Formats: sequence, structure tokens, C-alpha cells
Amino acid sequence: AVYLIYKPHMPYMVVTNAYLQQLDYSPADGVIRDIQVRADVLARNTNSKVNASFSSFNIDVKFHGTTLLQLRAETFSVARESSVTLPYSGASRGAKLDLAGMRAMEEALRSRVVPITLSGKARTRWRMGIFLKVAFWTRLNCPLSFSYPPGSVMAIDHDTCRSRSP
Repeated sequence: AVYLIYKPHMPYMVVTNAYLQQLDYSPADGVIRDIQVRADVLARNTNSKVNASFSSFNIDVKFHGTTLLQLRAETFSVARESSVTLPYSGASRGAKLDLAGMRAMEEALRSRVVPITLSGKARTRWRMGIFLKVAFWTRLNCPLSFSYPPGSVMAIDHDTCRSRSP
């Protein structure tokens, strides 16, 4: 009965904007000497009657399967029918690519398009009434293509770059 009264929706995350601010790659040894990424992630709660919280929120920034840096957020709440934008910014130095990653980076630099994936998860929780607590993991896997030399992301597919829950 509580479920039918509240008609809950899953809170979710979506990548709304991203920038590759710096990329310094050494082809001789396959090391990304410096990479700086900025991404705006929107945490959205479409529930009309309950607030939602997001915890254990982390996003890995990856190139060809290699994690370059991790972006994290403390636990936060999102009021009903609203959203919170999290402006992430991170830098990493000295990430070593494997042989396949080195080939992929050389091809990306030649084509002037650097593919980077943002992947992560967050624990979402909300309470319906006094008896029912709901908690789910929501997962994000967002492939992005950045223009090179460093610049903004090419068009973001907001459907692909939206988190999913089981």
C-alpha cells in the first residue's frame, strides 16, 4: 500500500558537461604525464513525495580500461523533484598505459579525438512512510569523445550517460 501511495522513481545521475583541460602524453614510454578533466554530474530525484540521498559516490576516469583518476563525493541529499549539480575536477600524473592502450592513445592523438570513459556508482536511499526504506545502487558508464588538443567534449548522449539501477 505504501508503494502504491508514493509511486517512487529511481534517483539517477547524468553527465551534463565535460572538458579535457590538459593532456600530456609521452609516446616513448606510454605514460600520460598529465591529464586534467572536468565533468559536471547532475544527481536527480524525480520523486514527488520523498527526498533521496546519494552515498558512496565515486567515478573513475578511464582511457582504454586504465583508470587515470577517481572522482568522489561525500554523502548528500537531493530534495524531492529537484537536482544537485556536482562540478568535478581532477588531475593525474604518471598513468602508465599497457601496449594496447599505447596504440589506442597514438591513434586517438592522430585522429584528434580522445575517448575517455566515466564509470562509477552511487548508493541511493529514500524512505517511504515510516516503515519502508529503499536503497539501490545506481551505476554510470559514460563514453565521451574529447577533441584534441584539449578542449570540450563532443556531443554527450544524455541517455547513454545516465546511470542505471537494477
